[in-house]
This record gives sequence, structure tokens and C-alpha cells, in this order.
Amino acid sequence: MSLFGRRARGTEVAPGDVFRKAGTYGGEWVVERVFDYPDIPRHVRLVERNGARAMTVAASMLADPESFTPLRLAEG
Repeated sequence: MSLFGRRARGTEVAPGDVFRKAGTYGGEWVVERVFDYPDIPRHVRLVERNGARAMTVAASMLADPESFTPLRLAEG
């Protein structure tokens, strides 16, 4: 399974996948939920591992190496 394969017009990502965020507010982030709506691009809710922060971003951002690096993909 390719992380960046196409599925329903978006990035292949699943709950449990872990990414490292680049930049000042980096850290490890876990995909909690994937949002698929017909009128907007796929989005994901990320929760900080060992932290209290959460954010929602376009799934395509997870494919940008300047924003995120995949660490571990959930086995499905």
C-alpha cells in the first residue's frame, strides 16, 4: 500500500498513521480521523502524541516533506 496513492481524490492515509511535523511546533502527530466530503478536499484530524494539541489539515499536506514526514503507518 502506498502512502501517497490515490483514493477518492485524496491522499491515502488512515487513523493511526504517525507523522513528524517540521518546524517550530514539530513533534509526532497521530491521525485520529479522516474527513471525506464531496465538496472539499480530504482532511485529517491530527492529535499530538504525548501532548494536548490537535489540528485539522488537508491530507495533501501530509505528502509535503517540508511539512510532515511519515513515521509509522497503521496496519489495516
